Amino acid sequence: MRSTRPILLALVVLTAALGPAVLASPAAAESTATASATADSAITVEHDGDRVTVANGTSQVVRGTADAPVGTEVLVRVRSSGDTTPRFLKTATGVVTENGTWAVAFDFSEQYAGNTFALRAAFEDGSAEAAVDGEVVACEGDCAETPPSGTPTPIPEQTPTPTQTAQATAPVAFGENIFVVDAGGVAAIPLTFDERDEAVVVLGNETKSNYELEALVRDEDGDGQAVLYVDTSLAGRGGETLSTSGGDSVEVRSETSLDSMLDPATYDVSLYAGGERTARPADVGSLVVQAADTPTTSAADTADASPATQTPAATGTTGTGFGSIAMGAIVSGAFLVSGAVLAAVLLKK
Repeated sequence: MRSTRPILLALVVLTAALGPAVLASPAAAESTATASATADSAITVEHDGDRVTVANGTSQVVRGTADAPVGTEVLVRVRSSGDTTPRFLKTATGVVTENGTWAVAFDFSEQYAGNTFALRAAFEDGSAEAAVDGEVVACEGDCAETPPSGTPTPIPEQTPTPTQTAQATAPVAFGENIFVVDAGGVAAIPLTFDERDEAVVVLGNETKSNYELEALVRDEDGDGQAVLYVDTSLAGRGGETLSTSGGDSVEVRSETSLDSMLDPATYDVSLYAGGERTARPADVGSLVVQAADTPTTSAADTADASPATQTPAATGTTGTGFGSIAMGAIVSGAFLVSGAVLAAVLLKK
């Protein structure tokens, strides 16, 4: 009888060769493709010398170039730096034109010559960004520039990305300085305490946004941090607009009354060290309340859902608790090991 060893050996070799292909998941291939698609994205800020200069006047234009599709939004943030007083944070959104350029306009009329700032321009998805220092110079005569106009329609579903604040040595500071939440949702504002155990938070501006709230936050547990939660559905309507993380406390001192929940808009957020509101905030940020496009599922709805409707496939996992990639590895490994064992037994015979 003809020996079957060559056939069995070929089968084992074929299984071993297919193993890596089975282990390579479609998700890994997709990730590689996405990385290569965004690797060529680039953004620049136009400036003379080593920094951007603007006059202390209205309509000061900052511009640059971007390697991105027409309509892509460019988020531009100007944040005070050094010993600049008072502190300020300005944000604006530009749009990439057919020529690959973008431009935004800021009002620097309340700043002084010699004030310095850090400017950051970035795509919303974080695929590319540019950072440059800036300085305010004296306005001589009519220094207002023509603001950008005739820009293309922005690409929809663009959301500001939270970024880390730069001043880590401040007595109190925000953990991030852009806080994004859907209208009716709850925003989380992280705070850090260095030299103080209490801080005043001012949300909004009565004259600019028709809503303003002032509150005192205390780091009661002494861990140097706290998270302030803002319920946009209760703001100005007599409910508990603010709450804090466990172990800390918050006291609302004043709040504008509203007839309906907080409108979608961008609201200034200022942070003051100590128990009193002073002329100079220690840090500044923005609360971005965006229109909710899709209905949300409440925690109660999720809890009432029967186990039959909560399918593991919806989260990309199997009933065993392993993801599809992990299960593929286990199955492929089982084939490899069993094939090797089978080959060893047959060869021994």
